[in-house]
Amino acid sequence: MNHYTTANKQVWKKTILSSVIGMLAMSTQAEQKKEVPSFELEEIVTIGTRVAGRTAADAAVPIDVIDSEALTKNGFTELGQSLQSSAPSFNFSRTQVSDGSDLFRPATLRGLQPDQTLVLVNGKRRHTQSIFGNQGTVGGGSAGTDMNAIPLTALEAVEVLRDGAAAQYGSDAIAGVINLKLKDSVDETTGFLQWGSTGEGDGDTATLGLNTGFELGGDGGFINLSGEFRDFDRTNRADNPLWHQGDAEGEFTSLFYNAMLPLAGGELYSFGGYSKRTALGSGFRRRATSAAQNIPQVYPDGFTPNIDNEAEDTSFAIGYRRELSSGWQLDSSVAYGINEYSFASANTINPSIAAEYLFNNPDATDDEIAANAGPRSGHSADFEFEQTTFNLDLNGEVAMGDNPLYVAFGLEYRDEAYGIGQGVPASYSCGSSNADNSFPSVIDPSVFASCGFEAYPGISPEAETDISRDSYALYVDFERNMTEDWLLGAALRYEDYQGIGDETVGKLSSRYQLSENLAIRGALATGFRAPSLPQSGYQAFATNLNNDGTLARSYTAAAGSALPVALGIDNLEIETSQSVSLGFVLDLDAVTITVDAYSVEIDDRIGLGSNISATDLQGNQEALDALEATGVAEARFFSNAINTTTQGVDLIVSYDTELAGGDLNMVLAANYNETEIDSLNIPEGTTENQIFSSISQSFVTGGQPNERGTLTLNWSRDRLTGLLRVNYFGETEVDFFAGNHIGIPNTQPTSVVESAVLVDIDFSYDLTENVTLSVGGNNIFDERPDELDNDEVLDIISGGAFRYPLRAVPYGFNGASYYLKASFAF
Repeated sequence: MNHYTTANKQVWKKTILSSVIGMLAMSTQAEQKKEVPSFELEEIVTIGTRVAGRTAADAAVPIDVIDSEALTKNGFTELGQSLQSSAPSFNFSRTQVSDGSDLFRPATLRGLQPDQTLVLVNGKRRHTQSIFGNQGTVGGGSAGTDMNAIPLTALEAVEVLRDGAAAQYGSDAIAGVINLKLKDSVDETTGFLQWGSTGEGDGDTATLGLNTGFELGGDGGFINLSGEFRDFDRTNRADNPLWHQGDAEGEFTSLFYNAMLPLAGGELYSFGGYSKRTALGSGFRRRATSAAQNIPQVYPDGFTPNIDNEAEDTSFAIGYRRELSSGWQLDSSVAYGINEYSFASANTINPSIAAEYLFNNPDATDDEIAANAGPRSGHSADFEFEQTTFNLDLNGEVAMGDNPLYVAFGLEYRDEAYGIGQGVPASYSCGSSNADNSFPSVIDPSVFASCGFEAYPGISPEAETDISRDSYALYVDFERNMTEDWLLGAALRYEDYQGIGDETVGKLSSRYQLSENLAIRGALATGFRAPSLPQSGYQAFATNLNNDGTLARSYTAAAGSALPVALGIDNLEIETSQSVSLGFVLDLDAVTITVDAYSVEIDDRIGLGSNISATDLQGNQEALDALEATGVAEARFFSNAINTTTQGVDLIVSYDTELAGGDLNMVLAANYNETEIDSLNIPEGTTENQIFSSISQSFVTGGQPNERGTLTLNWSRDRLTGLLRVNYFGETEVDFFAGNHIGIPNTQPTSVVESAVLVDIDFSYDLTENVTLSVGGNNIFDERPDELDNDEVLDIISGGAFRYPLRAVPYGFNGASYYLKASFAF
């Protein structure tokens, strides 16, 4: 990873800060009316319906439209965090010491998995990320969409469809759909400079964003360009500075575009972008006396290994749309995306290399052992997911009495590929010779030295993967106003996945205007989600905690490989869902209230099981042989492990009024959500612990808050605006890093993150017609999880170094942060 030097970082951040202060010093006589960002119910939507001109308030299902002003009216520079502060049904959990979490965080809707929400860009399916959380996290085993790969600068608005929509949009839309609308403005250049830091003086972040647009041709064509660069330092909340509990340091660079050119009576359009992120994360500290993990001749005081993460994301879409002579609309497109993720290890070591050298040279001196201990850093693994999607869509009207029947139909073809690349030999080998066994450690000959790099053992040649598949789909969508007050919609979709199977799903939706101010709405739907290629093909080694608190290597076995087959799991099957929603919209001019209740049942839900050892496999010789062949003590695999029911209620109240000579917009948005496991799918001859243990179950049922809410007050007068946002997060509770996970006597059985209220503020002032200065803070009262007690497992195994829980933390543990921002428009 090519980080700036510390000196260069300081120059960059001082430049940002001086630029902001320079704009503050500018004088102005201009006054202008400020627009107040909010949830928009009167905004025309492009998802949930294929009828042009339909607004969110008129739709038969709940749709939130969050404009760019609302997304950027805070100190957050990541899309995921910004959405979490605006939409309570959306969660963006924070975690640490879990491979890849320093770059990819689980983005979830309605408490379901990240891969159960479909993400679109300009209405076209976006590719997913190439890795998933696989170290005991929210969304574990799920490769969702990398929300933070798209810069806020490029977005005009975000539409959130909070309802199952697989019949309309295909696989992954069980929880809902998020559509990211790119800007299409022209003849205007906007941007911002922002500097921020935490209340403890770390985590300095400098961000530069720029957007501009130009006309193409003389008939409405355009190209809109966005760029963003961010440099961020790490935070650390560990009580012992030799350990690390906090965000990683890193950089983010992105370039995006959105374009349209009139052509042959229609429109040729294209959009896409590139982003690159780096982050230097940390693993658990390896103690000086740890016989299996340390080489004291190299690290006499022990060491904290680093994981050097790098993610590159590239996307490109091109299409043509036009109105046919019949009045119908034709839209044909192809969208390509690739997500590449690279792991490298730093400040680490492969303990078995020195152990082998000492085994072959028993009289070696400490200097000779250190000199032959192998590299301290190196490449560990590559992951890549690639997707190409072809769409052909037609929509129009069919005359039917007084009200036409709106019809849309089309087909989709998708080609996907997934690959895993190996690391350097030292990252995975047992000794420099890569033997079939490890060697006695240099500290204690009765203990075997670990193989591979500490923190993230690399991918070995036998774990390399290169798989692909294709799928095709046909759909039809109807919508009609049966009467002036009654809207009825129906959708049907058939989809077939190579090597997996096919599925037909449907949806009925309806809205009835009971009175001028009150409407009811609801939907019935079936849905599905095909196993992702990462779930089907992933295999790798990792470092995990044994039940006694020690670290050990484990293996994740690919679907259809020897171990899961020996336990009766031949392959992964399609998840299926049944959902129902019912709600109402009450519009009283200044006050708008929407309430939507929902229930989502998911059968054959795919989960990543917990590690199982030879002890768990006694009596099944075939499984024991398969585990032994992996060369590790523990292994796990994916299966269609559970059947669940998720129920909840969404509430949004919006109120507009005047206060102190200005305009005030108040939005209360809340979500109650609960997931229960109805049953487990345990093949005959296996046990619950082998397939999906209570530890894994706890993340499904307790890893995300059951209650979430935000109250946003946004006031504007002339050149001044002020924002106050109160965010409420309910309690989370999981077994991981607790007594139920690691059997240390007299410890608390679960790991709990208590409920919390976080308060954000923002004050903006228009210095000129073109320049706005903003100052603000997030979590200004420095709310954090309760500190660990002395009888908590994480406190014990870290020797008191970790201060807060590591998993299922919905709002992080950094505490308060503050920022200064200058925005401009010319």
